[in-house]
Amino acid sequence: MSKHILEKTKTYLVGHMQYADGRNWRDDVELELEPLGITVFNPYKKPFVKDVDEDEQARQRMSDDMANGYYNDVAERMSVVRSYDLNLVDRSDFIIAHLLPDVASWGSAEELVTAVRMKKPVFISMQGGKSQTPLWLMGMLPHHYIYDSVDEVLDMIKQIDSGSKDID
Repeated sequence: MSKHILEKTKTYLVGHMQYADGRNWRDDVELELEPLGITVFNPYKKPFVKDVDEDEQARQRMSDDMANGYYNDVAERMSVVRSYDLNLVDRSDFIIAHLLPDVASWGSAEELVTAVRMKKPVFISMQGGKSQTPLWLMGMLPHHYIYDSVDEVLDMIKQIDSGSKDID
């Protein structure tokens, strides 16, 4: 039973980049969802010509600039990154997030708030399991959108795509 209900939809991958590795889970999600016809916006692979790189080298340069007191340069660059990343939230039909509850991720927080305010479906994988969810998030969105792992999120999306799980 493969209806491909989510074919031609777009998702943005929200999660840590500065204080934790965020590349591997995003690459796995891309591999799983692209065969379903879902466009995946991965912040490590900016989709637009004028995008600003947000890879490990760019982050190291910004870290060096911060250490050297080049705050204006970092602020200007991050203002552009923020604008582009929030634009990807705008363009997405749904959001997939992988969060580490004990690691601050200010960009992820703003992206999730933006998506929730826009009433976009948000699927959150919480490292350590749903029981580790920050209390504030429990008040932001229905808890049944919070999962114990990225694999559980992918399983739910595949169920929705096949039609075996209704969209609520």
